Amino acid sequence: MDDPGPTLLLTRPEAQSTSFLASCERRLGQRIPAVISPVMDIIPVAGPPDLDEFATIVAASGNAVRLLGDSLEGRIVLTVGEATAALARGFGARAKALGETAESFLERIEEVTFPAIACRGRHARCNLAERLSAQGVTTVDAVLYDQVPRPLSRAALALLAGSSPVVAPVFSPRSARLLSCHPATAPVIVLAISRAARAAWRGDAEFRVARHPTAESMCDLVVEVL
Repeated sequence: MDDPGPTLLLTRPEAQSTSFLASCERRLGQRIPAVISPVMDIIPVAGPPDLDEFATIVAASGNAVRLLGDSLEGRIVLTVGEATAALARGFGARAKALGETAESFLERIEEVTFPAIACRGRHARCNLAERLSAQGVTTVDAVLYDQVPRPLSRAALALLAGSSPVVAPVFSPRSARLLSCHPATAPVIVLAISRAARAAWRGDAEFRVARHPTAESMCDLVVEVL
């Protein structure tokens, strides 16, 4: 009897995991065995702020853009990540990505017009508002949502407790930490979006790090592994 092949364990929010899986399947030209089990719930902690007093809206994530929604129409939005900029443009924003990481964003600080507001989740590796303000660009820090840990599904736990390979893309250090807290007897191949996400993993695994911190590069890794 042939050994079963690897299964993808996708731990981003449901919609993002489903979209990523569809992208990978298009690239491969076939269906991919997968289990979707988000490790976090995105919980709004404040209503959308009044944006009228700000010249620039800084969006650190797609989740921030989704929560701001139609209030972005016609506004200048600078983002971390082209995917986040594209999402903002879908809400009518005049959006532009200044980099794929917070650090690369900060290298183009001259493009940020103040006063600015930086919208993010509670758990973030880089406080953009603090960093921008320290460099002379007055920026309000707006925490729009929390990333609350969520238990893995029974299907995900069974996958980790099995013997067949599990391919686990992790898109942030926090999701890497949360997933790695669950014991696994299955061989786990971690596909990390960044070195920081790779370093956040606790325990043994095989690791691959994306060439660029983008969903496209993560899809490249999935294709390579499968």
